[in-house]
Amino acid sequence: MTTDDMKKKLQLPEVSQIGVVVKNVDQVVNILQSTFGLGPFRIQQVEAPNVWDRGEEKHIKARLAFAMVGQVELELIQILEGESAHLEFLREHGEGLHHLGFRVKDFQTKLEQARAMGFKVLQTGPTGRLYAYLDTRETGGVIIELIEDTEAG
Repeated sequence: MTTDDMKKKLQLPEVSQIGVVVKNVDQVVNILQSTFGLGPFRIQQVEAPNVWDRGEEKHIKARLAFAMVGQVELELIQILEGESAHLEFLREHGEGLHHLGFRVKDFQTKLEQARAMGFKVLQTGPTGRLYAYLDTRETGGVIIELIEDTEAG
């Protein structure tokens, strides 16, 4: 199944986020700003004590940077502590495109639809927004993320 097929079956909106795993957020932000004029970036350090990674609760610390590129949010992800799908990606592939994010209004429904289609959940958790990484790596090597902003996010 292609990403387009999955998007149609799940009735997903347009891509709203591109997630890139990096080794050093600050270094990448500097390059993107000075060389390509991207930004401004909002940089934050987050601690997520209740992330679920393939059914196991994990504690993760990360440094994140966000900037709008047209209508799409660019998210740079640097894991500082803890095991996660991001570190697994970094070890296996190096820095690069990790996921395409879709903001949905009916997170639980979309998540159940994806599970019914046979997609496993790699990682999920509340971090000011609900999110779930779906194991869609066989559809072109890119993970699909479902995102629902919460009142706190």
